[in-house]
Amino acid sequence: MRLAASHAKTGLYVRYIGLITLVAAAVGWIAAGGTVYGSERVEIIRDQWGIAHVYAESNAGLFFGAGYATAQDRMLQMELFRRKVAGRLAEVLGPEWLASDKLMRTLGLYRHAQRVVDHLSPETREALEAYAAGVNHYLTTEADNLNPAFARLGIVPEPWTPADSIAVWMRIAEYFDNSWKQEVNALRQREQQQAGGAGSSQGVLVIDDAAAVVEEQDFARTSPEVYRRLKSYPRATIEDDAWERVKASHAWAVSGEKTVTGKPLLESDPQITVTLPSLWYEIHLCGGDYNARGIGLAGAPGFLVGWNEHLAWGATALGSDGSDLFQERLSSTGDEYQWRGEWYPVQTRTEKILVKGAEPVIIEVKETRHGPLVDDFLAGRRPDEHFALHHALLQETTTSIEGLLAMMRARNWTEFTEALSRYRSPGLHVVYADVEGNIGYHTAAAIPIRRGVYGIPQVGWSGEEEWAGYIPFEELPHVLNPSRGFIASANHLPVGSWYPHILTIGTGGTGHNGRSWRLYELLEAGNSFSVEGFAEVHRDNINPIARDLVRLARILQERGLLSREAVAFLSRLDEWDGRLVTGSPEAALAETLLAAVHRSIRPEGETATLAARFGGGFAGVVFLLRTVLGEYERSGEIPLVAEVAAWLDRVLRQAAEQAPGRGQIATRPRRMAYQANLEGFPSLDPQADRLLPQFTTTAVDTIWSQLGNSYTQIVDLADIDNSRSFLPPGISEDPRSPHYFDQVDLWVKGETHPAPLSREAVLRYKESVTELEWHGLKTPATSKAATTGSVH
Repeated sequence: MRLAASHAKTGLYVRYIGLITLVAAAVGWIAAGGTVYGSERVEIIRDQWGIAHVYAESNAGLFFGAGYATAQDRMLQMELFRRKVAGRLAEVLGPEWLASDKLMRTLGLYRHAQRVVDHLSPETREALEAYAAGVNHYLTTEADNLNPAFARLGIVPEPWTPADSIAVWMRIAEYFDNSWKQEVNALRQREQQQAGGAGSSQGVLVIDDAAAVVEEQDFARTSPEVYRRLKSYPRATIEDDAWERVKASHAWAVSGEKTVTGKPLLESDPQITVTLPSLWYEIHLCGGDYNARGIGLAGAPGFLVGWNEHLAWGATALGSDGSDLFQERLSSTGDEYQWRGEWYPVQTRTEKILVKGAEPVIIEVKETRHGPLVDDFLAGRRPDEHFALHHALLQETTTSIEGLLAMMRARNWTEFTEALSRYRSPGLHVVYADVEGNIGYHTAAAIPIRRGVYGIPQVGWSGEEEWAGYIPFEELPHVLNPSRGFIASANHLPVGSWYPHILTIGTGGTGHNGRSWRLYELLEAGNSFSVEGFAEVHRDNINPIARDLVRLARILQERGLLSREAVAFLSRLDEWDGRLVTGSPEAALAETLLAAVHRSIRPEGETATLAARFGGGFAGVVFLLRTVLGEYERSGEIPLVAEVAAWLDRVLRQAAEQAPGRGQIATRPRRMAYQANLEGFPSLDPQADRLLPQFTTTAVDTIWSQLGNSYTQIVDLADIDNSRSFLPPGISEDPRSPHYFDQVDLWVKGETHPAPLSREAVLRYKESVTELEWHGLKTPATSKAATTGSVH
């Protein structure tokens, strides 16, 4: 009864606030010279998987419907995204989230999002304002039917704004770009090495050119003038920082020469832990300049991956670094900082953080020309050291949503890459295909051109290590119609050693990993791919690193070069077929082998020779295996046989020590916490938690890594309506919805459902129809739009 009363009070408040907001918007618009240009019917068709297909005549009407539909499905998740970036979690979740709030208030992401609104293009501003109006229309008309968790948590959702949408996208950009937290520790390690009289133990990055997504000759053919310019630049050298960035996903496309239809196929599999609800939100928008379908973040219109009538695109995480710490020299009082011989005042602001069940907390944020001082958030910092965070997110008065929306409208490679040039972060490998038969690839990111030593804090007081802008978009790695007939990205090397710029992607970007290597094997071998054939690639669970480690070990065993312990471990893999299958004793041993080999090639000690030749991490291991086994197949000889045998013997013995005993493989049911999201929240409603189903493959080192299979799209460029997708566990966050957990069977089986674009095909799967009436108020000079609406 108490919960129902609270819910009713929430509904009354939301309706009141929403009404005031809409009336104020309308009055303000008319006062500013806005004119009413009539009403428009907006239609939302829900298919049998609950996916919203929004239809409208105008762009503004379309995004009004998109905002409404997204709020229906994910309003609580949107609220949590917004509160995270604004530093307002402790207000509703308690003191445990105070540290998160302090960081977000210090970074000032939400404040910056509010500034970005004033710099939006007319098209993007119209879309974000109409989207916000749709969200607020939902809040006012469905206030009595909000997710019960709102009342349980004591959250009264405030009206949505364009700044909220910008902030939501900034959250995922910040999540994937936070290497600045490692820089002080890296500085301490460097100091220790220098104090000991030793040079860096990290070594120079070794590049496996054969693994590159973009081959040098293909880049030269695609963009000859840019290629000539790049070849004139000096090549930068960079040390292996031994820190692999956040990596997720695989995407690939094949040309018509390798398909049964003669037109390209494209698949995108964003890999990030599947949460309840999903991090991603799937929707189809048709009207105005758009007929596009794909996924983005609830609260931020714009598709990270998707397709329209003309083209499709997929994406994987690039792992680029768009932030640096700058070490500042402060005055004795801390009120001034030095830069180029002059002293400047430190800017300060006060932030008041409300805390549920406790007194408010006041913090003082200090900023220099480089950004906010983040001393309190850095491990390894000495008391007399001060560091400011210089982050591309806080330097740019634009939003990647600009680029995402333009990508959704694009009709060809030229329009698509122009749109992509407006995208900033997080860094992406983007795979492309179109109905004209083209396939392409382009990296997309705001990557600073650094003057100082990369990976450690820059010197802030001299002015000599300031960023020199960003790598020009046209100079980022790209290719159109590569000679190999396919493009595949699994967060691996984008471009070879000839490329002069530092892309800041670390060890994981110097060659292949297991997923990318396996994709290349499958795509090189196939010449008659279909949608069904792509589904088979999607479900592949062979790990070629472990497979070929075992193969190489058996060759060495035949030559008597392995110890008794290594041979004993190897014998336990006699029946293994290379697949990482959950519950398989052999597969568990193979995963133990992968863990042992991952960081086994080091630039110092017994593996120094191998590290200098092949590099480290999985990329180095793959480079070694491909080189050594390739030479063995050609000549019967094993290069560096003594060093390779000693290394692999040591890896096998370590794996043997860590391996589970016979009969010890067991799987326990795992619970999906409701609304864990990126933050790892504890369950916000234990009754809404669900048990994870039993999977075939949970290993992260395969293409079919089911725990991270957060979305799949397969786009048929010969017949767009033959495209397919799935979004586990379901589109809705509301446990009362039939679409809360309804795509789990597809998830378990590695299957997809139809995902058409044409209205005729969409109607075949129709489950329900909602009609909204949108009334637009428009200012011709600025193309701003305010809206009101009603549900029929």
